Amino acid sequence: MIRQIPLFPLGTILFPGATMNLHIFEERYRLMIGRCLEQGTPFGVVLIREGDEVSEGRFGARPAQPYAVGTLAQISANVRLEDGRYLLTAVGQTRFRIQHLVQQTPYLVASVVELPEEVPAQAVALAQELRATYERYWQAVAVATGVPTQAEELPGDPASLAYQLADRIQVPLARKQRWLETDLSTRLRELTSDLRAELALLPNGNRRGREGGPGMGNLN
Repeated sequence: MIRQIPLFPLGTILFPGATMNLHIFEERYRLMIGRCLEQGTPFGVVLIREGDEVSEGRFGARPAQPYAVGTLAQISANVRLEDGRYLLTAVGQTRFRIQHLVQQTPYLVASVVELPEEVPAQAVALAQELRATYERYWQAVAVATGVPTQAEELPGDPASLAYQLADRIQVPLARKQRWLETDLSTRLRELTSDLRAELALLPNGNRRGREGGPGMGNLN
């Protein structure tokens, strides 16, 4: 499905199913959010590839250049402050790919195509492997720390499982962007691989994480 949506370039990633709290203070984005609320339409959250997240009124600020793949965000709750700022919560819906920009000012608007979430046959087995690795990780954390730790209940759906863990694991944003862009099977395999790498650091409980590593011991 091709549609035109306003874009909100940010220094973070929104995965489908995840929630994001935002403080909207730039005038152009106040206008954008006001229109989204009036029309009941979503906006697109895209990670900034280069440039600055906040540019309005900043000397030397560079316009934000986003990655091509982002996530539709539907506003689920909002408060408009007396000075016109918004506090809002948005929920990630489906992924999209930018085809081309149709508007630059006052905010970006793009023609996008929504990306379907295909679930291949092997995804069920890969999801089971990821779930088992996640549970072993938390068992190892409990042994290493001496503190009983209960792993959270995870979604049964492979796509929802992958997005939830991709959102929580602490890795560089470029890797999270890859997980947003790639197919489900690759996402599941790489999440399992990263968890295993972190698990390998825990047998004696002496090392809880790596520089630039997944860092599941430090959840979002």
